[in-house]
Amino acid sequence: MPRGEFSEIDHAADLGLDLSGPDPGAVFEAAQRGLVQLLFGEIPALAPTAERDVKVRAEGYPELLKAWCEGLYRLIEEEGFVPLETRIVGEGPDRLEARVRGAIAPRELLTSASELKAVTWHQLTFERARAVAGGGGDGAARGEPARWRARVIFDV
Repeated sequence: MPRGEFSEIDHAADLGLDLSGPDPGAVFEAAQRGLVQLLFGEIPALAPTAERDVKVRAEGYPELLKAWCEGLYRLIEEEGFVPLETRIVGEGPDRLEARVRGAIAPRELLTSASELKAVTWHQLTFERARAVAGGGGDGAARGEPARWRARVIFDV
């Protein structure tokens, strides 16, 4: 079952994703699904037939999100491997390890996908969600589960 949510955002001549989830892993899972939808217009109707282990390291969660998206896009560009499902194996503010299930896409599907020039630094965020009005902290003090939010912008 997919964890985390994403919504597409238009940003001038770029595209982006607003992401959220109950934990950082869910945000990374949502980023994988969102990236694929942005590139293909929808999640392709492919059956997962292969797996890849993806490991990235960075200085913090925002940088890790950028590296994660770049790594997933590299799989599409270099191998024609479309990531369809993600299972986080391990994560922390400086590392992410995931098992990604997907499929090698037919050439015609790959040529229809949008091309990314870059995963940008512009407005890149990844943080615990701020408290809602009427409370303090991150919601945990009121017994609410913590939420994480992120944003990533792609130059297309």
